[in-house]
Amino acid sequence: MAISTRLTDRLAIRHPVICAPMDGIAGGRLAAAVSSAGGLGLLGGGYSDDAAWLDREFDAAGNQPVGCGFITWALRRNPKRLQQAVERKPKAIFLSFEDPEPFASQIKAEGIVLFYQLQTRADAERALDCGADIIVAQGSEAGGHGGTRATFTLVPEIADLIAKRAPRTLLCAAGGIVDGRGLAAALMLGADGVVVGT
Repeated sequence: MAISTRLTDRLAIRHPVICAPMDGIAGGRLAAAVSSAGGLGLLGGGYSDDAAWLDREFDAAGNQPVGCGFITWALRRNPKRLQQAVERKPKAIFLSFEDPEPFASQIKAEGIVLFYQLQTRADAERALDCGADIIVAQGSEAGGHGGTRATFTLVPEIADLIAKRAPRTLLCAAGGIVDGRGLAAALMLGADGVVVGT
């Protein structure tokens, strides 16, 4: 059974589920499988060190619409990886942590959906200033990088901020969401979908 939310409408997907761009794990086959099943798969560009890996994994995704994620501070060190991903026409670019501003305008100018993952209200305010299309509120339960706030206390705070400042911006919850109950809880707290990984 499909669940319709603003996220499914905006991304033209059947389920409000995004596969986290786990560095070294979320390759083209996994991303394509998630997209084929009705969610959105993301390649784990991570620390943006390996150009050959990125091309290989975009190729492995075939014709499935997939996105790509990067650790934002690593892109500052190697901005060519963003251009490389943009040239592959991803459905979305997913940035995590630190200031998205140096990269947001390039992503938006290409008409690519910009996800920005964060762990604090201050970072959410900055993401809104930079024009993020979808904010990912990641709680301390996350398997990779975790903040100090729990997912289900952070999500409603960010949902309220978005409702006041930029109601067209979408919200996904991340961290500790492993089944349909977690998805349902995130939706009830104001999220439009979830990002799941480990």
